[in-house]
Amino acid sequence: MTGKRMMGLLIVALFAVAGQSVKALELGQDCVNPVGEPGKCVLFRECQPLITIYNKPINTPDDTQFLTESRCGVYERKTLVCCAGVKDTGKTSLPEPPNCGIQLSDRVIGGQPTKIDEFPWTALIEYQKPDGRFGFHCGGSIINERYIVTAAHCINSIPRGWKVHRVRLGEWDLNSSNDCEDDFCSSAPINLDIEKIIVHTGYDTRDKSHHNDIALIRFTRAIHYSETVRPICLPLSASIRNRKHSGLSSYAAGWGKTETASASTKKLKVELNVVDLKDCAPVYQRSGISLDSTQMCAGGARLKDTCSGDSGGPLMRQFTGSWYLIGVVSFGPQKCGTAGVPGVYTNTAEYVDWIRDNVY
Repeated sequence: MTGKRMMGLLIVALFAVAGQSVKALELGQDCVNPVGEPGKCVLFRECQPLITIYNKPINTPDDTQFLTESRCGVYERKTLVCCAGVKDTGKTSLPEPPNCGIQLSDRVIGGQPTKIDEFPWTALIEYQKPDGRFGFHCGGSIINERYIVTAAHCINSIPRGWKVHRVRLGEWDLNSSNDCEDDFCSSAPINLDIEKIIVHTGYDTRDKSHHNDIALIRFTRAIHYSETVRPICLPLSASIRNRKHSGLSSYAAGWGKTETASASTKKLKVELNVVDLKDCAPVYQRSGISLDSTQMCAGGARLKDTCSGDSGGPLMRQFTGSWYLIGVVSFGPQKCGTAGVPGVYTNTAEYVDWIRDNVY
């Protein structure tokens, strides 16, 4: 066994012991390293400064102590470390894998109801109505500590007298104040006040084709991630952004209307095949609706669709272990789940630059 291999085992052992008395942080949270420098809590393999120390031919006792004291938590049995230099630079950053698109328990997708910690980036938008009542009527997706992305029509095409009130994160069962499943109980949902809403300037409420149907909502404070509150990945890299999804399986999740025509109290999911735009556009052209490359279609199978109340929510695919937001629920057939009429989604890849330009 080589000296470096021995050292590796020693460091793994020390990592396992070090920091047990310190409150563990979540993947992606802000932290301060042993010498007081700000950073982010990331996987050890993602922290080049610590890897450089670890790969030195000989590690001094100070090196070993620095490595072990840099530990900030555990993610899927892998060590998390406080990595200096991985911090925000004035603007709010958009996370990239492995700091997004991760469910803490990797459950098998199947059946309609979600598990309590499935799709932890789903958000609910709450509205205040003229009669003083409140209700959740749109969804969204967490993209970092300060923002969700949703549909523009959830902001600008709401009934007269309605006001966007706040955003709820970490919800699962709207009928329960304390969500529990399989011996796991989640923290109470978070209700967040809104600092700013940014609607795409190209969205026109009179445009029945719903082009540029995308918006951002910024919270008044940063959130802390948990098992049920985490960000989804955006298609930031060129390789993900340029992927073709046609014919492939995707998932949508939300609390929208079900086949019984009433809104669901529990978060639901539906598996939908992505439909090529050239096959989908003619279906809508008959109604005078013109789809373009900033939109995408999914579904079209009978009784499998997103519906009102799901608007603004995510259409998702998983690549190399991380979930990506490929679409935002926009509109669909008047009768949800109509065979041969796919739902229409805002194509997130076409708006990544707009999102980058509008988060701060």
